[in-house]
Amino acid sequence: MDRLLPTLTSVRFRAYPLGVRPLLRLFILWHQRAVTRRQLQQLDARALADLGLNQVDQYREGSKGFWQR
Repeated sequence: MDRLLPTLTSVRFRAYPLGVRPLLRLFILWHQRAVTRRQLQQLDARALADLGLNQVDQYREGSKGFWQR
C-alpha cells in the first residue's frame, strides 16, 4: 500500500534498549493497522470486489480500533 510506512524490519532496533524494542514494535504495528484500515475505507465497491470483500466487510474492518486484530 504505502511504501513510506515504517515496517518492523526497516526500523533499526539496535539503537534502542532491549526493554523499549517490544514497545516500539507494537507502536509500528498499530500505526500500520490504522493506515491500512483508513485506506480500506477509501476503496470503492469494484476495488473491494477485486479483494473478495464487500461493503459490510469494509465497515467491519474499518471500524475496528488500531489496537484490535
